[in-house]
Amino acid sequence: MNSRENLPMMLSANELQAMGFTRTMVYKILNSEDVPVVKIGSRKFIQRDKFFKWLDSKETNIHNSAK
Repeated sequence: MNSRENLPMMLSANELQAMGFTRTMVYKILNSEDVPVVKIGSRKFIQRDKFFKWLDSKETNIHNSAK
C-alpha cells in the first residue's frame, strides 16, 4: 500500500478501491452524509487529508463505543 503522501490530493472511487475497499464499500462511503465529499460534475472525490481524518475518527468511535 502507498503511504498517504504518495496518494493524489483528491481521492476518487478508483483510488479508494486500490487501497483495498470493495466497490460496495467505496460507494457507501462516498454517499455517506458524514464524509466530506467534493462533487465535480457527476463524479465524487474526497480530499486525501480529510479522508484520513474522517477514517481516523471512525477508528476512535469504534474504540470508544466498546468501552
